[in-house]
Amino acid sequence: MGVFAMCLFIAGKREDEALERCRMKPKEIIDHGVCICFVNSQGEELFRLADGESLVQNAPNGERNVSTCHYLDADSAMIDGKKWNLLEFAKEMEKRGIMFAPMELCQVSERG
Repeated sequence: MGVFAMCLFIAGKREDEALERCRMKPKEIIDHGVCICFVNSQGEELFRLADGESLVQNAPNGERNVSTCHYLDADSAMIDGKKWNLLEFAKEMEKRGIMFAPMELCQVSERG
């Protein structure tokens, strides 16, 4: 019975932490280090996404993909279900000619 109670406690704490991250303002998310820092192929920062936000990838042939991103650590993220080192991701996207940007930014530019 004790193991079951401990599992419930741990699961509840994780859920509380996830809810707290959802309530944070973007600056607080960056300050708490739970954001994904996307870089170019030279390692220079391009933009940051909060855990769970979306990334848009535009291929040269016009194909467009929207991926959900999850924070793993300072150098890695789960992008569309695949674990990526962020520098390697940038190099691979450049090699394929794929442009990537935050979904929020893409939605604003489409309206304007």
